[in-house]
Amino acid sequence: MNSIKVRVQAWKYFLIGDITFFQALIIMMPNFMRPNKIDKTFLFGKPFVGNLAEVIGLRTQIIKSNQYHQELIKEKDIVVDAGANWGIFSVFVAVKHPDATIYAFEPTPSTFSALKENTKYYPNIKIFSYGLGEKEKSASIVLKPDSGGNYIGEGGIPIEIKSIDSLNIPMNFLKMDVEGYEANILKGATEVIKREKPIIVMSAYHKPNDKTYLPELLNGITPYDCELRHDSEEDFICKPKAS
Repeated sequence: MNSIKVRVQAWKYFLIGDITFFQALIIMMPNFMRPNKIDKTFLFGKPFVGNLAEVIGLRTQIIKSNQYHQELIKEKDIVVDAGANWGIFSVFVAVKHPDATIYAFEPTPSTFSALKENTKYYPNIKIFSYGLGEKEKSASIVLKPDSGGNYIGEGGIPIEIKSIDSLNIPMNFLKMDVEGYEANILKGATEVIKREKPIIVMSAYHKPNDKTYLPELLNGITPYDCELRHDSEEDFICKPKAS
């Protein structure tokens, strides 16, 4: 997210009491001077931990800009949050839709620890310390300075991958922001997608051919209409076609 926008939002969150004056000053520092550590702020009145600058940016994207269109979630829906990171989207859904059930997947061990801490106040969030993909297997995740940029690849920290089909989750809404692994998740969810026809919101910019390949892959499973949106980043909003 644009650093100027992050800094503006930092002062707004200070004024409403979500962060301290000292934390707001940290956000004003140049990136190379900021302490790169887990820090505590507040989200919907509950403590929330994560790298402060990243949390400020992500909550602006996910909550203020409503990047993943939580209004499309209905009462008692089952929501899958693939690439949950510290849990901002999962918490957002839990607060806005207290009767929904959220399954949050985050394979990075350190990030999962923060996710566990952040979601302990919400009994309707179920957390899982493995990634989603095309099949059950061992893999590794490569860590980046920005936790949201961690990606599944060679030479990283060992993790486990499972498929949505093997878990047989009866999902109504699937959110994916998994740094280029979106196609793998779709390939491992063909049976559930055919049966449940969930709304799918997924990143559309991680790989050069994502804007054409991801809708084609999804429509190869069952007919969908996919709209490319630019609310914060480039994301597809995909809805099943009426039968």
